[in-house]
Order: sequence, then structure tokens, then C-alpha cells
Amino acid sequence: MKLLNRRFASSLLVLPMLLLAACGGSSSPNPGDLTAPTVVITDNVAGATASGNVTFTFTFSEDVGTSFAAGDVTLTGGTKGTFTKVSGTVSTLVAIPAASTAGTLTVAVAVGAFSDVAGNPSTVAATASQAYNTVVVLTQMDLPVTFDAATVNYGLTGFGGAEDSTIVADPAGGANKVGKVVKGATAETWAGTTLTADGTLGFATRIPFDASNTRMTVRVYSPDAGIQVRLKVEDHANNTISVETEATTTAANAWETLTFDFASEAAGTAALNVANTYDKASIFFNFGVNGATAGAKTYYFDDVIFIGGGGTGGGPGPTAFSTVTFDSATLSYTLTGFGGAEDSAVVADPVVGTNQVARVNRSATAETWAGTTFSTLANLAVGRIPFDASNTRMTVRVYSQDIGVPVRLKVENAANNAVSVETEATTTVANAWETLTFDFASSAAGTAALNVANTYDKASIFFNFGVNGATAGAKTYYFDDVIFIGGGGTGGGGGGAGAFSTVTFDDAAITYTLIDFGGTTSSQVVDPTGGTNMVAKAIKSATAETWAGTTVSTGANQSVGSIAFTATRQMMSVKVYSPNSGIPVRLKVEDPADPTRSVETEALTTMVNTWETLTFDFAAQAAGTAAINLGYTYAKASIFFNFGVAGATAGEKTYYFDDITFVP
Repeated sequence: MKLLNRRFASSLLVLPMLLLAACGGSSSPNPGDLTAPTVVITDNVAGATASGNVTFTFTFSEDVGTSFAAGDVTLTGGTKGTFTKVSGTVSTLVAIPAASTAGTLTVAVAVGAFSDVAGNPSTVAATASQAYNTVVVLTQMDLPVTFDAATVNYGLTGFGGAEDSTIVADPAGGANKVGKVVKGATAETWAGTTLTADGTLGFATRIPFDASNTRMTVRVYSPDAGIQVRLKVEDHANNTISVETEATTTAANAWETLTFDFASEAAGTAALNVANTYDKASIFFNFGVNGATAGAKTYYFDDVIFIGGGGTGGGPGPTAFSTVTFDSATLSYTLTGFGGAEDSAVVADPVVGTNQVARVNRSATAETWAGTTFSTLANLAVGRIPFDASNTRMTVRVYSQDIGVPVRLKVENAANNAVSVETEATTTVANAWETLTFDFASSAAGTAALNVANTYDKASIFFNFGVNGATAGAKTYYFDDVIFIGGGGTGGGGGGAGAFSTVTFDDAAITYTLIDFGGTTSSQVVDPTGGTNMVAKAIKSATAETWAGTTVSTGANQSVGSIAFTATRQMMSVKVYSPNSGIPVRLKVEDPADPTRSVETEALTTMVNTWETLTFDFAAQAAGTAAINLGYTYAKASIFFNFGVAGATAGEKTYYFDDITFVP
């Protein structure tokens, strides 16, 4: 009886299962889905040939769940990069082509490589191909020499015991490249290094010396202060045509910029003849001292730049103003305080100790007009400031203990102080550097108006102007980088239809506009490192294109004003703040009325979560883009962070930028 009951119970368990099967029951999420999934493969390359990484996108006809992974893709012609599952119906794979080659990247997905959520496997294979060419065509080296442009054929040739001259990473950190020179223990007194790619050629164009423009600068890094550094330029086709000059290091194991004025040739060497062609350069560290005396030493150099000025007709001569940096080894800086600011001196930067700045101690007994005259020439002069109707602005970097401090800048005639003009700006941050803009077209109340026919070649600065020391108490201020930037005046500036002016995002008289494209979202925000100054924030999204960027404008038609490029002035700078070092940042300028007229160039970040100033040389255009044409009008500017890398590869990143400046 017990056996019979067990058999009957078993029959009852089987019956529901039979009924379920008879009704078409299944454990599948979609028991009626018998359609096999398919995939379509596309890529992110707009043209016929890619010049770098290619992102392939796999778009499925239905949800494939987790059945598809990087291992299901066969790639030929390159290596696999980042694989991303965007959603159940979309995945991406970055394909990395080999460097300096041309070929084809092919991705293939085999039959049965993936299945839909109903369990149906794919029944059709899929492939896609993309041609690539990563061969970089190198151009001949030219000034300025930065060692960082991927398209330039840089080279160094050492001699006399400095044969170990190479291009290496910056010893102070970062991804930028510099020249390294090892002067050996057996080196000659004249051991040096020539900047040449093949031993014979120098620069692509001649150095543009004339009677008023005879100066070059080189950044150097020396193990010792007080080292003589000689710079020689010559005709690459005739080495009997040359000129040499010297400067002296002032710092040890730190970068500094040395200025070389070829109007003052080294003793016993030929004088500069501006009718000659000079298109090749050599640098000699510790010139005149042999290796047996000095021992083996390692030096570095970078940023070989023609800056003009000097000579018989220009800055720092009697007629041309030169930027006041307090760092030039060839200029004599003088600070003359008065009215309670007599304690004015050139000191180390309170934030970054290696560069020099001016310090002004304003006493507790200071007059309302206490100030400091700064000069580089005789008669307390700084050289003639090139005002005209359309160019009336100067900038000064200042560091104040307080927000809202009125700072007055006065320029006058060094020979006749009755000829003067004054204007003011107000600090917006405390205990931090900021750049103030002074437009002399708007003279201070009760002072004379600017007359561009006059000569203004003397300058003074007044902190907390109009407030005496008894009211304010003793205060310490710093200033640096007194620059004539042009713009303003009656002829435009401010980025409108007139001349380009530095984009600071802080000028209340200017409307700044940010126009995004390709997956970037930009806005104007307060500096992320503190203070009240405004900067631009650019978020490059996780779905951004490789060419995502931001156009910056201050005037109509997305313009920033006409950038005054010349044969010797083709550089701009931008302050940037990046979450990563080694990020390529591209700067593009174009004609607002004709986008086919443009020029683009790049620089690499070297810092992480720190402000740094990148320099963009438009004489070295980015590979595959047009060269600069001085006959065009460039009045529109766009910036691209991590150019060439899609958001799917990099992930969402936030960048900041500020102070877009035309470098004089």
C-alpha cells in the first residue's frame, strides 16, 4: 500500500510538467524570439585615412547582454586598446595602429561570437576596415626651437668634448622635451652644441635681425650659477659669417631665461651685420673653461627664441619699451620708491621662489600717493611705450594682501614729467597673483588724457592709491610682468572688430562667449585654485569626439579681434589647468568670415591639477593643417583639450583655461 501511494504521488508531479510542455512553456525570457541578432560596425574617422587611433563602434540589432567582449573581436593591422560596453546594444573598441607606418586596420566578428538575451546566437559574420597612415613628415627646424613639435626634425651635434648632446625629457619634470649637453672632463674650452638635424642645415629661414632687433633668448638649466653661456649664429652655407655673444647663469639647478643681444658681440669676434644671413646656431656652456678644470658637467637648454629689441634702435634702448620681467640677466632693473614706499626691491617670487618680482613695502606713514618707479634704463626710463589710437593697454601681474585695492599705473615722459597719463584697476583676489589690465584711453579722474603723439617712456605704480598708511596700516605688495598688450583705445580691442586683446574673463566691459562643439560643455567659473578671478571651464564628455572643443569670442561673429601676426611674432600663450600631464592641447585661429583660412598648432601639458602657461607657435603648424599666411586675417580662436582622443577612450575630463595672450 505504501508503494502504491508513492507511485501515485510521482504521477501527480509529472502531470504539471507535461501540461506546461503541451502549452509551449519555456524558461527563456522571451520564449517567442527565434531571430538571430546582427551587428553593424562603424568608426569615428571622417576622412579616407586615419592619422592615429581609430574607435570602432559595434551596434547590435537587439540587446546582447554580456555575451560580447573584446575577445570576440579579431583585429589585424594594429593592437587593441580600450573596450567599452556602452549599453546592451552598443560597444566600442579602440584600435591602435603601428607608429610611422601606413596600412589598414580590420576588425572582424565571427558567426556565433555573441547572442541575444533569448539565447539566439549570431548567424552572420561582420567586418570593417579603416586605412591609416601614421608616418609623420618632418619639417626643417626653425625658430623658435622648443623640441616639442612632433612634425619638426630636431637635431643636436656636439663637438670639442660635448659630443654627448641629446634631446631628452625635462629634468625638472613634465613631458616636454629639452636639449641635454654633457661637457666631458676632457672637453675643450670651446666645446659646444650646434642645433642641426643633419650636421649641415640649420634653420628653415634666416634669423630676422635688423638694426633695432638683435636679441634672442634661451632657457637654460645649469648645475652652477655664474657660468658663461655663449650663443653663436652663422650662415649655414658660409661659416666665416658669424656673430657671438654671451650671458651668465644666475641660478643653480633651476630653469632661467638668458637674453643674448648680438648687437654686443663677444670680445674678439665679428660684429653683427644685419645684411648677412644668419640661419644656424650653436650654444657653448661654461665657455672658456675646459673640462679638466671644471670636471664633467651636464647642462640643459630649451626654447631658443628670437625676441627682437636691443640693437641701435630699440628696447631696451631709448625708443622701444621692453616687457619688464625682473628676470633678464642683461637688463639692470631699478626700483625707486617715494612717499612711504621707499622700501621697494627685486626679490624672489613669494609663491614660486625661482623667478624674480618687485616687492613694495608701503609703510604705516605712507602718503596717499606713495608709489614706485621701475626702470631698466638711464633717467628712470623703460623705453618708449608704442601707444597709438587703437593700442592703449598694458597689463601688470600683481599680488596683494587684500581684495578691492586700487592700483594706479602712471606713464610719463622721462625728460618732461609734465607729460603724463594715469589709469587704474582694482585687485579682485587676496594673497594670489592676478593680471590687471590698464587702458590709458580711460585716464584717471583729474589727470591728463593720453596723447599718442607724446613720448611716454617712464612708468610708476601706486598700490592702494588715495589711501594713506595711517588708514591702511603697513602693507606689502608685489608686481611683475609689465607688458604692453595693445588693444583698447578708439580703434577697438576688447576682441571686437578691432585688434586682439588678451582674453582674461575678468574685464567687466567685455562680454565673453563660449561656443562648444563635438561633446564639450564650457562655462565661466571662479578659479578652482581659489580667489575671485574668472576662468573658463571645459568638460570633455565620455561621448566626446576626438575634435571636441570650444570657440572663445569677445565680439560679433565669434571674433576675438584681429591677431597681429608678423614674420617674427607668431606665438600665443594660454594658461591651462589639466587633470593629466602629457595632454595635447590644440589652439586654432581662423578668419571668422572664411573658415578655410585657418592655422592650428599644439602644446603638451606638463603639470597635473596646477596652472601652467602653454606657448603655441603658429609657425609650426599641426600635421595635416595649413601653414600660417600673413596675408590672412585671423580673428577667431578655438581650443581643443586632449585633441585626437575621443571621450570613449579618455572618459569624462574637466579642464580649465585662462589668459589667452598674443606673445610680443
